[in-house]
Amino acid sequence: MSEDRIQLWFAFCFVGSFCAYSWYWYIRSLIFYLRNGFDFSKDFGPKLHRSEFPDHDQDWATPRQKFLIDWPFWVLTTSFLLLGIVLALTGVLKPCIDCAL
Repeated sequence: MSEDRIQLWFAFCFVGSFCAYSWYWYIRSLIFYLRNGFDFSKDFGPKLHRSEFPDHDQDWATPRQKFLIDWPFWVLTTSFLLLGIVLALTGVLKPCIDCAL
């Protein structure tokens, strides 16, 4: 196995774990809010920061922001990254290492 394949496998495991985590919490929050009639007054799931200053308590994302913006963003981002890695591992995309422009 070549060096670029090993790096792709490490990237696959790393990004795949974040992708699974994002999907898990988004599906769990969807089920939770469906059962509660989309009552966003109750917080569910891990806390997410909304700014680059994590020392302030008011910088946590609200439940509505997490459900409608944050989790879909992370689900889509990690899914597309994982798709690119899988396509590179299967040979559909050719990874270019030290390519001259």
